[in-house]
Amino acid sequence: MDRSLSRRCALAILLLALFLSALPAGAAELITAFGDSITEGLCRGVCHGYFEVLDSMMDAAGRPVDIINGGLGGELTSGGVGRIDIFLADNPDYSHNNHCPPQTQYNGRRARIILIMEGANDAIHGVSWTATRDNLRFMIEKSRAAGVIPVLATITPDYKYNMSDCNTGIIGVYNNAIRALASEENVTLADQCNATDKDWQNLTCEGLHPTYAGDVRISNTWYAVMPPRPGLNGPLLLLLR
Repeated sequence: MDRSLSRRCALAILLLALFLSALPAGAAELITAFGDSITEGLCRGVCHGYFEVLDSMMDAAGRPVDIINGGLGGELTSGGVGRIDIFLADNPDYSHNNHCPPQTQYNGRRARIILIMEGANDAIHGVSWTATRDNLRFMIEKSRAAGVIPVLATITPDYKYNMSDCNTGIIGVYNNAIRALASEENVTLADQCNATDKDWQNLTCEGLHPTYAGDVRISNTWYAVMPPRPGLNGPLLLLLR
């Protein structure tokens, strides 16, 4: 090994050691789950939603996370366009977010990833699919401008309001628009519709909101497409060149 390469290796090892020593012990990555009552939680009691299941799932997989419950029951995407600013602020304050106990333990910390699943209430209230698409696009653009990675989801089925499955009829139109939007914006898509559609009647308490089994299915779908946690491979490889 020549001296130049040896010096680069030594420098890389030193920088790695310094980086690791600066990490807080057991530091958990912060993620926001943003949406309506399906996110906020209802079937298992208000404020017990998929975010809890996903948090436990990722912790058990060796990726410690804290997940903010950013769901708000009954919200339309038009409301989400403004409310998402709470989570994207430079110095976030989570004292007033939804119907759940304030998650002030995360104040001042902005999540690196935001999971966006809204549009079910737009379908129920007859909001045009184009307005829903445009509102979701605004959420994506706002997230990126704040340096937060957006992950978009399709809408799950709705038997409570007789909208049936999520790939045909009214919800199918919305979901096709959401899939096209994800492609246009180059955003990772969690296709919650296709993940739950065939089994939804066994995954819901009243046709719309997921049970624990539904939350597990939804969480697995998010987990499968979750952006990786940043690593050091890139910087180290540059140092070794």
